[in-house]
Amino acid sequence: MADSVITDRTAFWQEQVAVWKATDLIQRAYCQEHGLRRSPFGYWVRKLRRESDDPIGGSLAFVSVAYRPSDAGLILALPNGLEVRCIESQNLGVVRQLLGILA
Repeated sequence: MADSVITDRTAFWQEQVAVWKATDLIQRAYCQEHGLRRSPFGYWVRKLRRESDDPIGGSLAFVSVAYRPSDAGLILALPNGLEVRCIESQNLGVVRQLLGILA
């Protein structure tokens, strides 16, 4: 009986994470729209990433990043070529969320 509860719970969260990935919503917005608590949702996102072969989130590691100031604010250049531009003190929260999703 306990195994079926665990299987059902895992299936539920796998479906929620899959649906979220198909949207352009940040985790907080998705959770609000679907009546989910953010903490368990984030836990399952991380857990399922670790268990998957997802190249974006399949493994966690430290990577070197380069930053350079520009007229458009700070630019964060990641090793895979992705650049996050226009980083300023007013939008650091959004940048942190973005990096959290990409991590």
